[in-house]
Amino acid sequence: MPEVYMVGARAAAGNFVDKIGVLLSPFAELIPQNKKVITFVKTNYSQVGNTRHLRPILVRAVVETVKSLGGNPAVTDTSGYSPKGRITGQEWFSGAEVMGYSELALGCERILANGYEGDDGEFISTGGAELGGVEIARAIREAECIVMLSHITAHPMAGLSGALVNLGVECLNNSGKTRVHQGLKPAWLEGDCDHCGACVEHCPAEALDFDGRLQYQPELCLGCGNCVAVCPRRARKHDPEEIRTFQRRVAEAAAAITKTLQKKIIYVNLLTDIVPQPDRLAWTDVPFVPDLGFVASEDPVALDAVTVELVRRAPGLPNSAAEDVGAEACGNEKFGAITGADPLYLLEQAEKMGVGCRESEVFFSEGVRGS
Repeated sequence: MPEVYMVGARAAAGNFVDKIGVLLSPFAELIPQNKKVITFVKTNYSQVGNTRHLRPILVRAVVETVKSLGGNPAVTDTSGYSPKGRITGQEWFSGAEVMGYSELALGCERILANGYEGDDGEFISTGGAELGGVEIARAIREAECIVMLSHITAHPMAGLSGALVNLGVECLNNSGKTRVHQGLKPAWLEGDCDHCGACVEHCPAEALDFDGRLQYQPELCLGCGNCVAVCPRRARKHDPEEIRTFQRRVAEAAAAITKTLQKKIIYVNLLTDIVPQPDRLAWTDVPFVPDLGFVASEDPVALDAVTVELVRRAPGLPNSAAEDVGAEACGNEKFGAITGADPLYLLEQAEKMGVGCRESEVFFSEGVRGS
């Protein structure tokens, strides 16, 4: 049974930076001691304008912990989509600077995993029914050891943006990401739309336009779900079967990295600033549960399963998305209620693909076994 380690947000283990060091200590033997071998800290840089983003100081805490364990760290991420077009290398680096992800702040080199133009990578067969294969970003393909650092948020198609989405979407080059999203176009419920235009600036494909009234060109849609995540009226919505298709594809792509490539990966989920929108958006709502702490494992399925359970048990915050959908009580599943995407289906599919196991044993920072 996989092991999951947790340090609570209020555990007596110092500040958040100190807690990261405590959290990673059980994984010391996985860090390569050869200074010529890079340990990649795979994170998700936030879009400019996201004020609930992954805090650079917490990325720095992971970097410093890897150093203290004898490793040679470098921070990496893949470029993705941005308003009005795909992100190029220059946009990625300049955006990272604005959001605080400078090399000075991080304490190590930054490497763009999928290259300056976004398509540096290698096609890897998955053996699955949905994709058949997927393009893995070059730095991820060649890495010997990875610390997969994921900021937990809701996700419009996966349910939650955690270890599995970081692995099965954010470790791909642009062609791979396009493959995962291919053909998954959200419906426009025009009768519920008030034509506010909030979705337009977050559409990377310019499939949406606003001139006093919203215009939609579905043939241009990339299926990214950004419009679904930001619509205040829920007037854009993915079909339930499309959501399940996306989740199966994420699980299949994740399997290509964990099974086919057999990468040595330490997964870390940060359960702070848990908001309804993923970091790749340039806007976000307020958190819908309190800060819960940090969890880590060698099993991404177990880690995301524990994450879902911790959020389920937590109280929803007043005047948040949890209250909006009536899921504020402890014990109510919140990710699915907020997004319409059941995260448990993603976990089930990832387990079927051999990515990991949903059952786990949880150890708290004090060394006490939990459930």
